[in-house]
Amino acid sequence: MGTEDNNTRTREIHKMDTLKMVETIHIEDIRAYEAVGCAKESIARVIDSIYENVVAGGRVFYVGAGTSGRIAAQDVAELEPTYGITDIFYYVMAGGKEALARSQEGAEDNMEKAVEELKSYDLNKKDAVIGITASGRTPFVIAAIEYGNYVGAYTASITNNRDSKVTKISKDSIILDTGEEVIQGSTRMKAGTSQKMTLNIISTAIAIKLGRTDGNVMTHMKAFYNEKLKNRAVRILMDKAGASEESAKKILEEVNYNIPEALKLLKGSNPK
Repeated sequence: MGTEDNNTRTREIHKMDTLKMVETIHIEDIRAYEAVGCAKESIARVIDSIYENVVAGGRVFYVGAGTSGRIAAQDVAELEPTYGITDIFYYVMAGGKEALARSQEGAEDNMEKAVEELKSYDLNKKDAVIGITASGRTPFVIAAIEYGNYVGAYTASITNNRDSKVTKISKDSIILDTGEEVIQGSTRMKAGTSQKMTLNIISTAIAIKLGRTDGNVMTHMKAFYNEKLKNRAVRILMDKAGASEESAKKILEEVNYNIPEALKLLKGSNPK
């Protein structure tokens, strides 16, 4: 069953009391988690291909419309403060930045705009284009994948319906079989949740492979933004370099909370 089909399990949801309604939606959301697990091999294959492109100097372009586009934009926006990643991940969204805050439903049919956006970035064969579309047939996304193929870029799709057009034209595909939505066709729910989980996995794995963590610690995060992050940076230095709280604060202030630089200086002054 696909995302546009009617969910027989929720046809009477309007008659449920609030607790039962919550339970029903929660149980349906578990299907999003299960769908990601079933696609783990495809996700790993896409990660490895993206990583090859990135180390060769390529970039990653997420392309989506509506919910998928907003999820993509969020993932990209959070990579710099979390991992210090800039100029690698980009998002191309139907309707542009205005669509982040207000729905631009007609924009998803504008195939020419998708190509125009990618051309503005001088998309080339080193790059990767990741199309995200619950239905698997969003024209904006299909045009982006087709253009990516044309220039020789690596292309992959993330979709929630099997045997869709986008899976047939992408070099690789991740199919998140979340099934019918709680509210028919409302793909901001299970489909969107599964897409968010998948993009989290992809970008986090790439960050780890690029050395933007030390084990499970965010050593390349932008720690100067607020006190919470500054305190986290202090704890990282105390844990990773055996620094005292006082010395950790002092050296972080000297290097404007550049954690890798602070770790280098501390380890250099305390050889083991």
